[in-house]
Amino acid sequence: MMSLEVLYGFGAIVAIGLLAYLVFALICAEEF
Repeated sequence: MMSLEVLYGFGAIVAIGLLAYLVFALICAEEF
């Protein structure tokens, strides 16, 4: 049984990862 704290922590890491990926994709798109 997972606690909500672990679930929220994992969700935050995934959200930050997706946000960083989007920013990286936008920067690469502007360079090319």
